[in-house]
Amino acid sequence: MLKARIAGIPCQVEVTGYTPADPGSFFEPPSGPEIEYEVYDRRGYKAGWLLAKVSDDDDLAILEQYEASLRESRDEARIDAYIDSLDARAWA
Repeated sequence: MLKARIAGIPCQVEVTGYTPADPGSFFEPPSGPEIEYEVYDRRGYKAGWLLAKVSDDDDLAILEQYEASLRESRDEARIDAYIDSLDARAWA
């Protein structure tokens, strides 16, 4: 879960769906990224009342934080794969 703030209130966000940006094609226009999530209070209880307070700025901040975490996990996976390849070469 991501830690976030909605309307200045600290909370947790669980991403339930994410569609990356689509550059489009000749026949279809480009579309931005889309994200769906559930909001929980700091104790882990669903907070539907807080979900109702989400502003466009809050939504964008959550999207950016999620995309940053995706990039970070991809970078870590690449680093792990590189280290594994070095280990394989060392034993060959």
